[in-house]
Amino acid sequence: MSASTGGKSRVSPKRKRLLEELGEALPQLDEQGLAFLLNQAHVLIHNLQVEKINRELAELEKKNQAARQAIAAGPVPPVRIEESDNRKTFFLTIGRARKALALDEVKRLVRICYAAESKSAALRQLYTVLSRERGDILADARIAGPSSPLIESLFHALREKYHLEDR
Repeated sequence: MSASTGGKSRVSPKRKRLLEELGEALPQLDEQGLAFLLNQAHVLIHNLQVEKINRELAELEKKNQAARQAIAAGPVPPVRIEESDNRKTFFLTIGRARKALALDEVKRLVRICYAAESKSAALRQLYTVLSRERGDILADARIAGPSSPLIESLFHALREKYHLEDR
């Protein structure tokens, strides 16, 4: 609207003409017309402020989205498996989730890691078993599919910590 140059404000010719016309029209309006015009001016000013805030919010959301993507693309948190003293309960830390697993559940996951034809097949099977039987783990760890880096980290953690007896 107005630009500042060297400390002096410059008014565009169109704005100057509109202000002159408005100044000439104001004395011709009665109180009701002036009140209406003032109310409309307040509405227009409010709308401009809302538009400015919405633009700032959109810019902030873009920055936040970029930050979230950078975090998501960052290093995958490690998967940890801890055993209880009696080795009947196992604690799986995966992503931001910490879950308890029974011995049979861990054995099944370990078997999948060794029995699958390929690593990608094992990842799909791990995801499938967890989605059927332990959807809570997938939900709490925010794992959306078998291609999640957390599923691969689980695969590696299981293979590093456990071995099949016949191998």
